[in-house]
Parts: sequence; structure tokens; C-alpha cells
Amino acid sequence: MTAEADADAETITRSAAVLLLLQEVQYPYPLAHRGAELIGVLNELADSAGFHATGPHWWIAFDEHARHVDPSGLGATVPASATPSWGGIRPAGSTAPERQELLPVWDWALAVCAADGRTRQRALARESLPLGAHALIPLLVVRCSDWAAPVRVAARTALTDVLTRSGPAELARAAVMAWSCEERQRGEDAVRIVAGCLADAAPEVWRGLLADPDHRVRRRALSAAVDLDRCEPAQLLALAGSDPDVVVARCAAEHLLRSLVPPGTETRTTSQAETVLRQLLASRVSAVRAVTVTVLRRAQRPDLAEPFTADRSQQVREIARWVLRSHRQDPAPVCRARLARPAREITPGAIAGLAECGDVTGGPAADLVRPHLTHQRPGVRAAVLRALGTMRPPAVTTAELLAVLEHDPSPRVLRTAATLLEAASGTIPRQRLLDLLAPGHPAPLRAQAARILRAAGTWGRLELDLRLLHDADPGVAAAAQRDLRACATSAASAHTRPTNEQRQTLLDLLHDATASVDDKDVRLIRFLLTRTGRP
Repeated sequence: MTAEADADAETITRSAAVLLLLQEVQYPYPLAHRGAELIGVLNELADSAGFHATGPHWWIAFDEHARHVDPSGLGATVPASATPSWGGIRPAGSTAPERQELLPVWDWALAVCAADGRTRQRALARESLPLGAHALIPLLVVRCSDWAAPVRVAARTALTDVLTRSGPAELARAAVMAWSCEERQRGEDAVRIVAGCLADAAPEVWRGLLADPDHRVRRRALSAAVDLDRCEPAQLLALAGSDPDVVVARCAAEHLLRSLVPPGTETRTTSQAETVLRQLLASRVSAVRAVTVTVLRRAQRPDLAEPFTADRSQQVREIARWVLRSHRQDPAPVCRARLARPAREITPGAIAGLAECGDVTGGPAADLVRPHLTHQRPGVRAAVLRALGTMRPPAVTTAELLAVLEHDPSPRVLRTAATLLEAASGTIPRQRLLDLLAPGHPAPLRAQAARILRAAGTWGRLELDLRLLHDADPGVAAAAQRDLRACATSAASAHTRPTNEQRQTLLDLLHDATASVDDKDVRLIRFLLTRTGRP
């Protein structure tokens, strides 16, 4: 670990210790011997390198935990030489704190969080504020939502005065704190004060907020920046292209597109707007591509939407087809022409695009898709199976699906084949599926064979799970264990009853598996089979 990471870890440990000790020194039954420990931890926390990064939720918790702490009694009955234990979580190598008097900033923090409203109000007087202390701004924001009106008024006045004299870092910290308290009752006062200061804030304040590690802060900062018109198009483009949070990237793209192609207009875009559109269309985030393709309709650019009828995202493909149809263009010929390209250019989206556009009712579509059942990419083969299965009538037979299930090495393709075979599970010879389930076959094949067998009926599913509980493959046994409870529940509402032979087989298997099945499930299954005892 780096020195910075070590410092952050120590800060987290100290922060947690503070909240724990605050609970133990509250009246009416305080643990007096914890007072000296609390003093030491608070003072060390204030001196730590990572104290400035203490998050807003910690300060909210501090306010709640410090409500009934009496600062005057802390450490009064414990000698200065006492060695605190930090509630059992002191970092290795820590020593007893040398100071046994609270730093002035903590005296103020405990006073401004006190249960007595008059004490809180006195702490908010201008001459009492610990200007420059890290605790000042977070606790002023918290007090802006105080339940006592005089305290709220004093806190709003103090916060406004402090922010007018603060630098960019303090203003950014106030914004993060205010947004964290926004959902609290009366939390809008601090947000309003901070918004007034952010309207004229320096650009570095916004850059810091929009680059905050917390995605919730970035979301709120983007919303505020747009409302206050403090976000440049280049900054929005950078957020849409690089922010790791999907919501931030999508919202940045939406705001940027709204300025480039205003709603309500249907005019062809300029070359500059087209450059930005192409950059957004190349995004790796499907939500960004979706909102950009949507804008192509009013931008009069169906030509840019054509390639996205084969996008890897189903949502993007649907929007692209809508754009083409809005301009009286049929997407089906585009999708068919794409499948005539060399095999290396065929993607799963190209296959799915043809199946989704509605051109799936006859032989020509199946003839275009079927040759790619042997494509080298598993995703393409799986998409081909889905496309053939959605055609009316289905263009793939049960025998073909079983052959794929038995010979294709890709788990992805096996899952797709099993999904299509589940609907026809009652017509497949049970012995063939049991052969595929036999030990020695690949685990993905066995898993999908078990899945199809379970779809054949409630009592067959129950028998299968009981037989697989002691399978040599731990994955298969665990899947049977998970499915057994769901199977027992569904058997209670089954419309058919087991035959006498099935009943006896299930009772014998249940007897052998009693040690591996929960007692409640055993009673339920036995009741369903015999209608005796209690479920």
C-alpha cells in the first residue's frame, strides 16, 4: 500500500472509532472511562492527513451521535496516561494520545450538535465560529436543516458569510454536503445558499465537482451546472465520452444534443454538429448511442442511423429502425444487404437486426441467416439460433437444436439452444437428455440438459433434483440444491398428480436425500406425495 492509502485507512479507522465512542459516552449512563479515548481519537483525527476527505455522511452521523454528549465531562475520571483501546479497532503501532484536552474545533463541533437549541444557537454566533477548520462547513450545512427555527436562521447567516470568504475547495465541499442533505426536511435552504455561490464560482470548482470520485456527486453537479449554464460543450462531450457512470454519460449527451439540435426543430445539422454526433455515436455506452440515434430523426440524418440497425444493443437497434421508418425507409433491405457481406463482417447485431425488423415470415430470411450457424464467433451462432427460433413458423427443428446442444463448444450457444428447446421439452426423448446429463460430458452441456429436463414437468423436475443432489460435479449438485426448494413450492400448485410408480420412486429418493435437504422441504415434499403428516 502507498503512504496515501495508509493515511486513508487510518482516517477511516479513526472516523469509525469516533462514532463508536460517541455512543458510549452519552448520558444518562455514560461510560466515563471512554471519555479520554474519545478525546484522543478526535484530536488525532483532526491532525490526520486524510481528515479533509471525511465524507458528508460521516458528518451527518457525527451530528446524530454527538447529540447527548457532555464535553465538560470527557476524560474527567481517567488519568492522562491511560491507554485508549479505540473500541477494539486501534491501528497497529498507535500510541496513547499525548493531549487530553479537546481541540477548540471539537469543542465547537460538540456544542453546535448539542441537544439544547440555545447551545447550538450560541455556537453559531460569528465570534464563536472556528474559521478555517474542516468541521465548520459540513456542520453549518447540517444546522441549516435544524428543527429549531432560530438555529436555522443563525446557520443560514453563518453559512452565507463563510462561503463569501471561502476558496474553491471550501465551496466545493459545501456543495457536496448540501446535496447530501437535500432530501432531509428543510434541507433545501443550504442547497439554495450554495447554488447562489456556485452561479459565479470559478471554473476549477465545477471541474472538481464533475470529477468527484462519488458518482452521486457528479450526477448532482452536472444537473446544477446545466441549470446554472456553467457547463461548456467541450466539457459535456468529455463527460459523455469518458465518465464511468452511465447516468452521467447519458445526461451529458442529452444536454449537449439539446443545444446542438434543439427540440421542436427538424433541420439538417451543421458540419460542426455532425462532428459531435459522430463522436457520440462512437461511444462505448449504449445509453449514449441511444439518445444520439434518437436525435438523428429531427436532425434529418437517417443515413447516420442505418449502421445502428446492427448495433449490439437492442434498444439502439429499435431506435435506428424507428428513425429510418420516420423517413419512409424500410430497414429490412438494409439488414438483408448487410448479411451478404463476408462472414468476418457479420456481427450478432446484424443477425438480430434482421429478425427484429419483421422480415422473418418466409424462406428468404432463413436462407440468409442459416449459413452463419457455423460462424466462428459464438455470439453470431447464438444470434442465428434466436433469429431462426423467432420466425413463424420456426425455421429450426428440435433435431437441429439437439445437434447444436450436443456438439457446439460454446456455453453461450448452449444456453440459447436450451432456451428454444424448453418449449418442446415434452416431445424430446427423456433418455437422450439423460445421456447428455451423464457424467463425463462438459459441465455447460450437463447444466443445459438438466435445465431442459426440469422444464418437462413438476414431478420429473423433482426427481431430477433429488438424483443430482449427490452428483460428483459440485456445480451440478449446488444447482439441484437451489432448485429443489423452488420445485417443492411449485409442486404444491401442480395441476397433475404423480403416478403410483413416480410417487414410490420420489419417496425412495427423498429418504436417501434426507440428510442433504432442509427438514421443512422434506416435510412439504412428503406431504405432497402422501397427503399425510403436516407440510
